[in-house]
Amino acid sequence: MQYKNIPYNYREWTASNGQKCSSYTCKYFNFYPYHLISFPADTEAEMQSKIDELLDNRVQYEYKRKLTNAGAAEYYASKSTHDNYTGD
Repeated sequence: MQYKNIPYNYREWTASNGQKCSSYTCKYFNFYPYHLISFPADTEAEMQSKIDELLDNRVQYEYKRKLTNAGAAEYYASKSTHDNYTGD
């Protein structure tokens, strides 16, 4: 399945209690600035709405990614060898 050239999948399964389940999953946005491994949606309309939100707000995601990277850089730069910091 695709929406705006973005691939996503639909899956049905039966839970251990016998209940029928289904979900849409998108694994497309695993690159800068999103870095999302995957995200789910209960309906196709919800999946399309989430894809629209990610595409329409790319500039905001770039800004947030830059803030995150700057914060991480500042944190690691503030660590000195005297703090006995050994990494993550």
